Amino acid sequence: MTEKHHVAIVIDVEQPFRRRLDVLDGIRQVAQKADWETTLIPVADMALAGQRVGCYDGLVGRIGRSLALQAKRRRIPTVNVWLNTDATGLPGVFPDWRGAATMATQHLLSRGFRKLAYVGFRDELRVEMQVAGYRHLAQDLAMRHSVHLLDRSYSRSLPVWQAFSSQLDALIASWDLQTGVCVSDDFLGRFIVDRCQQLGFQVPRDIAVVSMENETLVCECTSPTLSSVDVGYKRIGMQAAWLLETWMRGDSSAGELTLLPPRAIVERQSTDAFGVRDVVVADCLRFIAAHAHRPLSVDDVAARACLSRRTLERRFREIVCRTVAEEITRARIEKAKQQLFELDLPIKTVARRSGFRDSSQMCAVFQRELGQSPGQFRKIHAVRCPS
Repeated sequence: MTEKHHVAIVIDVEQPFRRRLDVLDGIRQVAQKADWETTLIPVADMALAGQRVGCYDGLVGRIGRSLALQAKRRRIPTVNVWLNTDATGLPGVFPDWRGAATMATQHLLSRGFRKLAYVGFRDELRVEMQVAGYRHLAQDLAMRHSVHLLDRSYSRSLPVWQAFSSQLDALIASWDLQTGVCVSDDFLGRFIVDRCQQLGFQVPRDIAVVSMENETLVCECTSPTLSSVDVGYKRIGMQAAWLLETWMRGDSSAGELTLLPPRAIVERQSTDAFGVRDVVVADCLRFIAAHAHRPLSVDDVAARACLSRRTLERRFREIVCRTVAEEITRARIEKAKQQLFELDLPIKTVARRSGFRDSSQMCAVFQRELGQSPGQFRKIHAVRCPS
């Protein structure tokens, strides 16, 4: 009988952020499947000092430099999930923050916003990645775009917080109406929504805000509720644990960083608007978003607008930079993506619920627009436990 592996899970759960609890849950699922013995370590340097490190077959979690050096000396397989760690040379699994920012920016663009801004904290690796993803689209598709980096020191004292709030106020006041704002994380997104309200801007009508991480309690306790990119922290934990399991089984080839693509935009009230001045086109965009899962044609949208098809197409091209049919297809793809995360849902059911004629049509559209089939999309976003 194979002896069980004893693994230390290094996650501080005293700060109950989703990014920690979901990672822990993902690790736990693989640990149960692989039949590990696990110990949850909340404070790594204190709880794993000295000789105790040697009693583990593997380490996974938020690994700092001190612990990484101890593990390396003892040749203990170690996998990191802490992007801003001071440890080097470890395999790690992290969200693809560039992809998350690209998704957030695309969400704003799909709602007609052509004046964009990005706000994040300086000296953070994920912010550097996010800025790259944001600029990739904003430089080509936005009429106007900007990047603003702030210091993450607002909680040190009341005077520092007041200075930070004043800086946010000045920044928000500099934006034009109907600006779409991409924010590095939900806590900063919450501050921006609050300061917009304090300054008399209506969110999302005047300023639309989308953030990243999808800390559910933060997003849903914000008023209006905050749209956010779900980066899939549970998958991060599962993939990290799977990587550790293969390493402990003897496959020492694991040495690369793994970036997992974001899952989806969780749409809430902070982006429930369309950044176009043309009220007819805005109404058509809202109509398409609500009815794309049903049989819907360009003529149906033109009838809704009380315009000729030719006139509606011209206004769509001028304002949204795509045709009505392209917008219907885009909306259907987004609906299909959401359902493909449900691994037990058949492809043909996803196609029918997303407004496609059948699975063959959905496959053809996915291949043309995304360069991959629905099955490939599902596989990329699913992490399965080791067999």
